[in-house]
Amino acid sequence: MSVEHPNILYFVCHDLGRHLGIYDALVQSPHLDAFAHSGTTFTQAYCNSPCCSPSRACAMTGRYAQSTGAIGLSHMGWSLPQSESTITDYLKAGGYETAHAGLAHERLPGENAYEVEMEKEWDDWQAHRAVDHAIKYLESRDRSRPFYLNIGTQQVHDTAWHLADELYGGAVAPEDVHVPLQFPDTKATRCALGKFQAAIRFLDTQFQRLLDALEAHGYADNTIVVFTTDHGMAGLRSKGTLYDHGTETALMLRGPGIPAGKRFSDLIPNIDILPTLLEACNLPVPEQVEGRSFWPLMQGRVYQPNDAIFIERNFHGQSKGGGVPGYEDRYDPVRSIRTRDFHYLLHCKPEANLHQWQVFEIPPEHRGDDSRFFSAWPAFDQPRGEEELYHVAVDPLENFDVAQRPEFREIKQQLKERLLEWMTERQDFALSGDVPERLHAPGWGEFDQLS
Repeated sequence: MSVEHPNILYFVCHDLGRHLGIYDALVQSPHLDAFAHSGTTFTQAYCNSPCCSPSRACAMTGRYAQSTGAIGLSHMGWSLPQSESTITDYLKAGGYETAHAGLAHERLPGENAYEVEMEKEWDDWQAHRAVDHAIKYLESRDRSRPFYLNIGTQQVHDTAWHLADELYGGAVAPEDVHVPLQFPDTKATRCALGKFQAAIRFLDTQFQRLLDALEAHGYADNTIVVFTTDHGMAGLRSKGTLYDHGTETALMLRGPGIPAGKRFSDLIPNIDILPTLLEACNLPVPEQVEGRSFWPLMQGRVYQPNDAIFIERNFHGQSKGGGVPGYEDRYDPVRSIRTRDFHYLLHCKPEANLHQWQVFEIPPEHRGDDSRFFSAWPAFDQPRGEEELYHVAVDPLENFDVAQRPEFREIKQQLKERLLEWMTERQDFALSGDVPERLHAPGWGEFDQLS
C-alpha cells in the first residue's frame, strides 16, 4: 500500500548500537525484533559522526557535521545552528504538523521549533515519559494534517544504567549477560552490562506501548515508523571512536511502501535518512542535502549503492583520563572511510587523545574485577600512529591493523587518497590544523534554570 503523505514517527534512542536480538545480540528485545521482522532492517547502517549531538544533527539535516558546524555536544557549545534546516523545517513547509517528545540532543532543549514541544524537564528524557507524552499527543491531535513525531530517549545511555532496580525491573543476572566479543569478560563488565541490557529490555517494552497506541488510534496503516540510535554503545573501542563498534547503528523501518521481512546489507550512513523520508513523503530533497535516498532500494527500483561512507570525529566531552579528575571537551580530529571490505582511519592529531583510542589486547596481568565498568580494562596510553587499516570483510571485529603490511599498501593508498579528496572538497579544518571555536557558551539553555 502506498500513501501520498504518510505520517512519520521517528524514534531515536541513546547509545544502543546494534545491541538487539535482531542483530544477533543475546539480549531481551522481543518487541523490537518483531517490529524488525514486520518491516525492513538494515544490517550495515552507520552514523557519520560517533558523538551524540553531531550524529543526530547529521540525521536531522542530511549533512555532514563539519558542513553544519555541529561538531561536538550541543551543551558544550556545539548546538546545531538555527541557520541549518532540518527535516522538521522541510516537513512543516510540506504541510506536516511537527511534534517532539523526549530528548532532542542536536540542539538545546526548546530550540528546534516544533509546533508541539513536549520536552519540558529532565525527566521527560526517560523512555516511559517520552512515550506517555507521545501517546497523549496521538490521542488528542487534529487529524487534518499528517504528522512528523520525533521521540528521543535517555535510554540506553550509561547515565541511565543506574535505574535498573528503580525502573527496569532489576539488572540482568551476570550469568545471562551478553558480553560483546571485544570486551573483557570480567565481573565489572557483566555487572555493568546487566544494567545496560535491563535498560534495553525496558526500552523494548516502551517502544511496544507506542506501537500499540498507533494501532489503537488508527495510525498504523498510514505511518512510517523509524527506529534507530545515534551511535554505538559505551565501552571499549565503542562510542566516541570511529571503529565499527562506535559507529554502528540499528536502523529498522515499517509502514506504507516498506516491504516486510526484508534485510539489506547495503552501506547506509545516517545522512541518508532525511532524503529517504522526504522522498517517501513525496517532497523534494533540497540541494544542500549531502545524503542520498535509499527509498528506491526498499521500493525495488533502481538504486546505486554507496560504495563507501565517510565518518568524522571532532569534539567529544569525556573524562581527562590518566587518573586526572574532571571532564573536558576534547578535540581529537579523526577521519575514516568505510567500504564493504575495508576501513581506513586517519588520525589528524595522533597525540590528542591517548587514552581514548585503545589497542585491542588486554594485558594478561591486568585485573579489572572491581565494580567499575571502565576499570574492566586498563588505561591505554600508548602513542597512536597516523593510520589504521582493517580488512573488515575477514576481520569484522577490527582486531588486526594491517596498515603497515606491504600486501595492503595499494588499497591503503587508494582509500587515503579518496578520504583526502573528500576532506579537501569540504575545506576540512583538520587539514589546516586550525581548531574550531565554540559556536556558543556551554550550558543547557532553558534547562539551566531547572533544579
